[in-house]
Amino acid sequence: MNTNRSSYLLGAALGSALVLAFCAPANAADIYDGGLKGGYDVPPPPPTDRGMYFKGYVGAADANVGDIWTEQLGTGTGFVHHKDIKSSPLFGLGIGWQRNHWLRFDLTGEYRGDAVFLAHDQFPGANTNEYTADIRSWMGLANAYIDMGNWCGFTPFIGAGIGFSTLTVAGMKDVNVVAPGGSVAFGQDHTKTNFAWAIYAGGAFDITPQVALELTYRYADLGTAQSGRVTTFDGTASNSGVFVQDITSNDVMLGMRYKFQREAVVYQPVK
Repeated sequence: MNTNRSSYLLGAALGSALVLAFCAPANAADIYDGGLKGGYDVPPPPPTDRGMYFKGYVGAADANVGDIWTEQLGTGTGFVHHKDIKSSPLFGLGIGWQRNHWLRFDLTGEYRGDAVFLAHDQFPGANTNEYTADIRSWMGLANAYIDMGNWCGFTPFIGAGIGFSTLTVAGMKDVNVVAPGGSVAFGQDHTKTNFAWAIYAGGAFDITPQVALELTYRYADLGTAQSGRVTTFDGTASNSGVFVQDITSNDVMLGMRYKFQREAVVYQPVK
């Protein structure tokens, strides 16, 4: 009796062991097949937005003059008829850091080509001055941008920057043809460095995961430019120079941004 019971228990134990031995591999295979072959999607690693980028851009600068000042105008007896700076090209490079998907920073440096400066003032007694000169500048800015979402590869953004501008007034000429005898005066070249600031609005379009095309509008304040001492051709008179005050600019720029970081690898399900 006891022998039969022992035989039954031993048989049951052996049978259970055989069932587990055959079923466990099958269940593991089922899990493998379901998990990696489509039953359960393996989530890809989260994408990274961080990384450095390099950019280059070209554009057109439409500058404006707030006012002009000379020693003669400083007496308060004259007035300015006209003041203007013609449009000029600009070229720039920059390097930046994408902090996350909505915030980035960069440092930019640009050269703004020669722009023709023209002005005309008048004083009592048929005394006039017609000024012409070339104004060229360099500008360096530290910028921050907010990227406002991405729609099918298009990202609108706004930004602001602070830095410096270096303005050179070259070839200043002051012609007075109305006064008796007339006169012509020439100003020495002079370079002045100012605090500068700018605000941006624009959009970027992703051509590839690493390359984006940018179209940007910028309003920039470059400060004041100044000629050197102005002296008449015959050396009979001179003054401290012509001050071109409160130069601002409306700029339109087309640029390319290259992102150094690689896109995150997305693991596809095993077929």
